[in-house]
Amino acid sequence: MNTPLKVDFSPQPRKRASPQPKRSDYRAYYDDLGARTLSSIVRHRWLIVKFVALATALAFIIIPLIPRKYSAEALIYPNLFSREQGKTVALANVDAAAMVTGEARLIRSDAILRAVATRLGQDPKAANSWATQIFDWFRAAFLPETRNYSPFDRAVAMLRNKVVVMNDTRSYIISISFTASAADEAAQVVNAFVTEYFRDKVKQHRLDKISSAEAELRQQLAVHGDKHPKTLQAVAELDAERASLEAPMNPQDGDRYEVVKDHGVKLAVPNQTPTGPNGSVILGLSFLSALLAGIGVAVRRDRKEAERKQTVGYQPHPQ
Repeated sequence: MNTPLKVDFSPQPRKRASPQPKRSDYRAYYDDLGARTLSSIVRHRWLIVKFVALATALAFIIIPLIPRKYSAEALIYPNLFSREQGKTVALANVDAAAMVTGEARLIRSDAILRAVATRLGQDPKAANSWATQIFDWFRAAFLPETRNYSPFDRAVAMLRNKVVVMNDTRSYIISISFTASAADEAAQVVNAFVTEYFRDKVKQHRLDKISSAEAELRQQLAVHGDKHPKTLQAVAELDAERASLEAPMNPQDGDRYEVVKDHGVKLAVPNQTPTGPNGSVILGLSFLSALLAGIGVAVRRDRKEAERKQTVGYQPHPQ
């Protein structure tokens, strides 16, 4: 007896094509991908041109609106030797590189920063407005590390964050650089740092002279008494050194004279050539970004169109 043959007419599930090509088909796959991408670029070339033209036009509009940045730099040659009685004597029995590093840290110290802020016209006693006080209360409650108690503190914080002090351990040179929105402002800030640095050095030098004069006076008192001419001369020298220390220096003339007189510094000169923004880099990035975006849109359009045609062309078999 023959068994009837059963045929299953139900639709079989279609096997999904693996998106990843086999190892042996890699070259053919990428050749086909490159050909399809090139075809999309040619087909939608005017769309890509529009993307590039729009991005370039926006770049030409934005670049003039970006604030210009100007940099200034001053160089300090720390004096590692002193000339006493015709002899060259080292100022310290330590490594010169360590001494230069210490001088660079002195320039970045809070005392120098506050002195520079005062020289630039900031008032240490200026108070905040009521709106700023409310904002400072919020920052003190939730972001205490960012709170500034006054405009003077904000100026000091700005200088601390923006000034760049570098020391070369081989040539023993300290460079001070600053970037601002105006060339004159950048040079003024850098020269203020140099001036305050040398003010501190001059003050320290005068304090050393006072210490030497006091030691000389004690020695003369111990040897000759208080009525001897040498003792009186030592008293006069000590009074002169103290008067020199207490005498205020003119911030416009005296300080600059002390700096210019010292041969170990090169003051900053305003450089009218801006260091930023870099227009060529912005234009290049805009062109490249627009080109890639246009190619991506063109390839995606063709892929969507191919998927739509494949969906319309496919009709399932009736059950």
